[in-house]
Amino acid sequence: MNFCIAPDVASEAERRCLAVRRGDLGPYGELVRANAQELVATMFPRFTQHRGAERLCQDIDAFYKCFGATRAEFIHLATEFVRFMQPRLPAGIERPLIEYEWMLFDVEIDRTAVPRPHGEGARRPTRLRLNPTVRWLATPFDLHADDQLVEQALLHHDAPCAYAVFRTFDHRVVTQRLSNLDIAELSTFAGGERVVSPMESTHWFTHALQRELITSHHE
Repeated sequence: MNFCIAPDVASEAERRCLAVRRGDLGPYGELVRANAQELVATMFPRFTQHRGAERLCQDIDAFYKCFGATRAEFIHLATEFVRFMQPRLPAGIERPLIEYEWMLFDVEIDRTAVPRPHGEGARRPTRLRLNPTVRWLATPFDLHADDQLVEQALLHHDAPCAYAVFRTFDHRVVTQRLSNLDIAELSTFAGGERVVSPMESTHWFTHALQRELITSHHE
């Protein structure tokens, strides 16, 4: 549905938005910034912890003054905040963290249905598909490691870690670190699918199906 906004209403809205960015709208501008800070802290808790309260306040202030958001809904506001922050963050832990935490939420709200996994007694599948909500991520450190190990990994330029982030049938968001075998097997899914040969070993496929990283289709 399209709405036609009267010119005087649009003009007044733009005036108020500019006033918020300049800090000229009294307590309302502070309320907008406080709400944005609460949103960022809720959606990106680990990033917020590393960034620190003072720098985060400066980031949000700069976001409203220099960048802003074209849509007010929290997911759009959060997405535009990530876009704003990406070039501002130096190499290190904070940029991968905010991108990863945004990805978790993006997977959670993905409306694509994840097929119900077949039971253990189901016959062997002949066609496999990737989980339709899966996203791929590589980071220069182990996302599950504590901060001290992360700093060491960054200092020594350790090999990057690869992950699959996806939602299961029962709506759990999973972060699965990928092994070299996982990567090799997943690379065989042309267009997100592959046919299983009767002669192939089912060990990796069975494990991946149990994790719901892949889904089965019986013909």
